Amino acid sequence: MNESEIQHQKIEKSLEFQYKNVRELLLHKTKANPNKTFLMVHGDETEEFTYLEFKNIVDKAVSFLLKNNLKKGDKISIIFHNSSDFLILYFAGLCSGLTLIPINPDMSKNEIEYIIRDSNSKAVFFSNQIENKINSIQQQFVEKKFFNINSVQQLISSYEINDEFELDEVNSNDVAEIIYTSGTTGNPKGVILSHLNLLSDSFSISNWFQFNNNTRSLCILPLFHNNGQITTLLSPLYSGGSTVIVRGKTSLFAFWFLVDKYKITWTSVMSSILTVLLSHSEERKDTSLMGILCGGQILTREIQEQFEKKFTVPIFEGYGLTETTSFSCINGYPASNRKQGSIGKPLTTNEMMIMGEDGMPTEDDLEGEICIRGYNVAVGYLGDKKMNSVFDNGWFHSGDYGRKDKEGFFYFHGRQDSLIIKGGENVYPAEIENVLYKHPSIDECAVIGIPDKFLGENICAFIKLNDSDEITEKEIKKFCRDKIADFKQPKKIIIINELNSLNEIPKGPTKKVLYRKLKEYYKKFF
Repeated sequence: MNESEIQHQKIEKSLEFQYKNVRELLLHKTKANPNKTFLMVHGDETEEFTYLEFKNIVDKAVSFLLKNNLKKGDKISIIFHNSSDFLILYFAGLCSGLTLIPINPDMSKNEIEYIIRDSNSKAVFFSNQIENKINSIQQQFVEKKFFNINSVQQLISSYEINDEFELDEVNSNDVAEIIYTSGTTGNPKGVILSHLNLLSDSFSISNWFQFNNNTRSLCILPLFHNNGQITTLLSPLYSGGSTVIVRGKTSLFAFWFLVDKYKITWTSVMSSILTVLLSHSEERKDTSLMGILCGGQILTREIQEQFEKKFTVPIFEGYGLTETTSFSCINGYPASNRKQGSIGKPLTTNEMMIMGEDGMPTEDDLEGEICIRGYNVAVGYLGDKKMNSVFDNGWFHSGDYGRKDKEGFFYFHGRQDSLIIKGGENVYPAEIENVLYKHPSIDECAVIGIPDKFLGENICAFIKLNDSDEITEKEIKKFCRDKIADFKQPKKIIIINELNSLNEIPKGPTKKVLYRKLKEYYKKFF
């Protein structure tokens, strides 16, 4: 798609952004506050960088990339957990006009190989911690450069900061990165994001929460996905703030310790993380945390109320997808402007509507598909003309269902691809999951549709019990009986504590439930 074809990025109110690429954003903030702390990477030994220190390291990395014949438009895969290595390559690649392909290091060998091949990456940078996995992949790509990284700073230490090299001009519509996201079936799909996408969503979130140069965010979500990149890295950068990156995989037991130690003001999490924090005995000791942005999963009213009562910090629920760079709507700020149960109102850089089956906007409070258009909506999918049909008619068709009330607040009902159609009745898993989560013995649950020769589909609930509790399928069904309609009652309850072949409800790296994996498991074992 060229610029003139991107109708789904246009909104009624035209906006101009101060920067046309991420390089300009970083340069401007460095000139404004060169000695201010920009990044802290927490680990056994915490790394700390001022804006100027980090910019100088990035410039060295840019020299390294250029001298390895990587030029504007070339694609590079970067395969790291959260670390300074990821951050340096991320900014150096964007500053050089390269297209980044961030890959989850925990993916299987076959998945990583597919993404490298599908993206046509020219070079692959990977952590030496996964070299055994990558070495076998490398044999399939003799024409590509592979860089086994122990430390990016050591790798580029001999390179000089060269003010004389000329970088190609990077425009706002140039591709910044391609993030691969799981499809409903088959291989992952590459979502194409431009510099405009990254900057507009970062600006919107920073503006929504009134970030400033005293903002300090905590990034505990993976940087190889856009929630971690946008909400807790680029959004604070847009306001001249700071970010604390949690290296690798850190236990959530350390959450309140980190908030207190680094005087964190904001963070972004999945609702499942809130549940885990509630189950721990740790108490909040800080006085700095102003709010938590939460999205990617249904946030139940019960969990929100319990969390806010225990920790006295407001939670702001939002909604977005990889295809909207990150968030596209967020509940009202400050907390007094929130509406209970809502995912909020559209950000300043995008518009949203609920579309009926006739392709027209629905009336208030009537259910339909959530559609979005705006500056933060992705360019499209890489090389998949069929998938790009979801961007038709000037809107991105999310495949999610919800409604909008008369005050303009949106509400999320469920995914189209996890929707259960039982005897012609639509059943959203979240409705049943919300009831199950109220049972004190249930730690986690996920609901899927299973084949039924009479009704088309029926309902199956996978349940993980608290370690010390025992409860039967019959007792769980009795618990649900008067809380949801008869046609929404689960036909089958699978208690995974009793299984040898499944220990946890499968989730992605951002803790989203992988319903497709559960369906595959059910098909194989039941």
